[in-house]
Amino acid sequence: MKHMKVAAVLVLSVLLAGCASGAAPAGGGEGSASGAQSVESGGDDAAVGGDCAGDLDADLKPFSSDLVTEPIPDHAVYGDGSEISFTTSLGADLAPGYELLKFVDGTPTNYTGGFWEDAGDGRYTLNLNVFDSDLDGKEGLIEVTAFPEGVTFDGERYEGDNVVLGIYCVTYAVAD
Repeated sequence: MKHMKVAAVLVLSVLLAGCASGAAPAGGGEGSASGAQSVESGGDDAAVGGDCAGDLDADLKPFSSDLVTEPIPDHAVYGDGSEISFTTSLGADLAPGYELLKFVDGTPTNYTGGFWEDAGDGRYTLNLNVFDSDLDGKEGLIEVTAFPEGVTFDGERYEGDNVVLGIYCVTYAVAD
């Protein structure tokens, strides 16, 4: 029952994020309703996030939380069916979500979102296809979020924090 509640919250977050247009909202994009928090890494963010599309607002600068033990590699290819993954110390059965952002005239803009597949032992993967040929070879961002233990959902609202596990630069590619 608990996992159904968390899944319902994540679905609601993705649907609400999909309704937004224009630039990603301040505070971290998808599911950034009140209570969202980022957990900044104490390490070298540039080594994880790279230099993605130049000058980004502080809330969209690539980083990886200390909760992520194996981050998404800088400029990982997304959209041609290649697998991207990350591992978190929060463990399995987390049902993390993601939001993809594309750059329109240099501004990060909501593109799509969804959920990661649980590969076990805290590892989560994606290997989807992108069909927007205009994105082929272009940079984008992927924001990874999660609702860890303690989140409750009453059908309309949730109590708990949506944790931003990281924001990573990706390179979109269209499958041949």
